[in-house]
Amino acid sequence: MKRQYIHFASLSFLFLLLIEATTTVIYPSALYAQDEEYPPGTVQMTPKVNLDLKEVPLVVPEKFQGMVRDDLTLNLPEGFSVKVFAATGLRGPRMMAFDDNGVLHVANMKAGGASEFQPEGNSASQILALPDRDNDGVADTVIIAADGLRWANSFVFYKGDMYVADTHQIVKFADNDGDLVYEEREVFADSIPTAATPHITRTIEVDEAKELFYVSVGSSCDVCREEDPERATMLAFNTDGSDRRIFATGLRNSIGMDIHPVSGDLWATNNGHTEEENTMPPEWIDIVRDGGFYGWPLAFGYQVWINFDIRGHWRVPPITAADTVLVQSMERPKVLIDAHSSPMAIHFYTDGNFPDEYHNAAFVAYRSGFRGPDPGHKVVALFMDEDGSNAEVADFMTGFWPFPPIQDNIWGKPVGLTTDSEGSLYMSSDWINHLILKVEYTGFGTSIFDDGTGELPLRTTLEQNYPNPFNPTTAISYQLSANSIVSLRVFDMLGREVATLVDGYQSAGRHQVSFDASDLSSGVYLYRLTVGNYTESKLLTLMK
Repeated sequence: MKRQYIHFASLSFLFLLLIEATTTVIYPSALYAQDEEYPPGTVQMTPKVNLDLKEVPLVVPEKFQGMVRDDLTLNLPEGFSVKVFAATGLRGPRMMAFDDNGVLHVANMKAGGASEFQPEGNSASQILALPDRDNDGVADTVIIAADGLRWANSFVFYKGDMYVADTHQIVKFADNDGDLVYEEREVFADSIPTAATPHITRTIEVDEAKELFYVSVGSSCDVCREEDPERATMLAFNTDGSDRRIFATGLRNSIGMDIHPVSGDLWATNNGHTEEENTMPPEWIDIVRDGGFYGWPLAFGYQVWINFDIRGHWRVPPITAADTVLVQSMERPKVLIDAHSSPMAIHFYTDGNFPDEYHNAAFVAYRSGFRGPDPGHKVVALFMDEDGSNAEVADFMTGFWPFPPIQDNIWGKPVGLTTDSEGSLYMSSDWINHLILKVEYTGFGTSIFDDGTGELPLRTTLEQNYPNPFNPTTAISYQLSANSIVSLRVFDMLGREVATLVDGYQSAGRHQVSFDASDLSSGVYLYRLTVGNYTESKLLTLMK
């Protein structure tokens, strides 16, 4: 059977409003013709796979008892454990990096207090050094490596010096005596566009091979025309500070950046605009190319135009011929993930003792999620080819938002990610619990991709219903990687359950159920598959 796709540009505006919620969050394959798998004007979400997460206790070392609850748990693939590495003195810990001597540093963004450089006490962010000299997996002490920053989110080490991305400038620090206190300070790049809100954080990344610094600058609004050409961009500088230029445009708020260890491409995460309904628009994780345009404030996905009739979006029109050319220049995004999940750091895993399938994979932290279709508040693993093709995303560490997902029971906000020389993964939480976690691999897990036969095992996945739109019946297919208790339910857009399709034990394999909506009104509905710790939701449209 030839599958159909919906092309946005060919629809009337009225019909677009009806299907937009469905089409722009469709997960792979259901809306795309076989002879044109991913045409312009559409969105193809990156498929999700299941790592069969297991609940493990959060180990709280004795020195942090009383600071962090000792009854918390997280969900990780088999063979992994997690413990608190640091909690003392942390207030809003954000991006992290190891220096040349293997000492973990973190941007303590919300430290507060006054300093020589911030006498009014406005934010006064710090960079903290957290040495673990006895190698027991716990920070020995907290050293203020650099102080007096306004709103420090990110930093990099380059040729022994530390370059910090503050909200309004890049500051270069030097530690000449090796005591982890950076006594020399100079402004490396000034007059970075800033504002009180939104998007006051700046992220810096260094490409040592190309001798370039990259600095992301977020937009000044949700959707609008910018007056400052350096807003909603990626800036580039030579490592000596020369040749400041706009590297890429149309990036509403790219918070995470990393260099691919094989291709050398610059990858970034991006937070989409927020005033759409809760499935729109998808966030992206993509290669950022020199001269590339990435959609904002005109489009998202693969050349899908923003609906300018929503709230403040009217500030963008009239649309010009130059706007159309820009949108037509947008390349297919490598990875699209659920709306409002707020992807933060992206970190490529290069060397270490994690199983082979994680090598050169990326870890991405989701800081949010309660407004979107995915609960978020987690760390995911991104598996893909060197050029970003054939991407798959999988929950790697969840449990910061225990089930049932009530906003008040969130206990962590993942932001920063990095790995040490042995390959352990570190994650910072900058709110609710201000801490740094260390994820270690014990070596007792099994490969997620190889079951010993050389063939790929089944993975738990939920497919898009077909046909869609439908009247009055449609088929929903899914597959299970193991025998499991399965729940498949349908909800209206107010969150009310309208049908229970599956609720019980099922064997591993592929399953399909029929949904008869004869007694329901036309509209958009959500169906949700829950299998253990795995949950995925999709939208379907009933048109009578």
